[in-house]
Amino acid sequence: MRIILLITILLLSLPSVYATSYAKLHLDLVGGGAREGYNITFSGILISADGTPIPYRTIFIEDDTLYTRPDIILAITTTDSDGKFLAYWKAVPKDNGNPFHFYALFIGGKTYGYTRSETYESVIELFNRSSTDVVPSKTMPSWFKDASKLWHDGQIRDADYSHGIQNLIDYGIIKTNGTSDSISYLPSWLRNDAIWLADGKISNEEFENSLEYLINNQIVK
Repeated sequence: MRIILLITILLLSLPSVYATSYAKLHLDLVGGGAREGYNITFSGILISADGTPIPYRTIFIEDDTLYTRPDIILAITTTDSDGKFLAYWKAVPKDNGNPFHFYALFIGGKTYGYTRSETYESVIELFNRSSTDVVPSKTMPSWFKDASKLWHDGQIRDADYSHGIQNLIDYGIIKTNGTSDSISYLPSWLRNDAIWLADGKISNEEFENSLEYLINNQIVK
């Protein structure tokens, strides 16, 4: 059995705000160790400048790839009525053997601007390199099914779901004819496909093919 050891180090805090109100996002330290396949729990809080909790907002847990390639999403969740959040991620190794740099991301909106949390380095020590389950995944990751259900149920915004789709494009899981920095429009009827994916009524491949068609034909823009 391969052992994954997580050594947590505070690296930096990079809040950035593009709206009139300031939000602060904190990600708790990821402590202890974990075996491959075990869930790692991420927790934290999103608050305003005066310390007021910001409820019911989308939080992404991402890995900062240190500018060598786009950051990758590991989990998605929402804040509760107290501005707190919990997210779970199945521990898997990185394909290049580099350490993870976990951080939480809130992409903002009209009321509160974009902000991200501190970044924590987590070194993964591998004892058996035979696993094919790696990050970034070559297939649709489980967090996207979570995001699809949240989007269908109206718990996350179009902008949040678009951020998730863009991440799949960045890593070649969704293949497009060109390049795009962001997705600006999602048809409302796509929510039906999203919940079918989340409920297992259509396969990953069927949803991927559908998205590729919609994007390449500029139905999803």
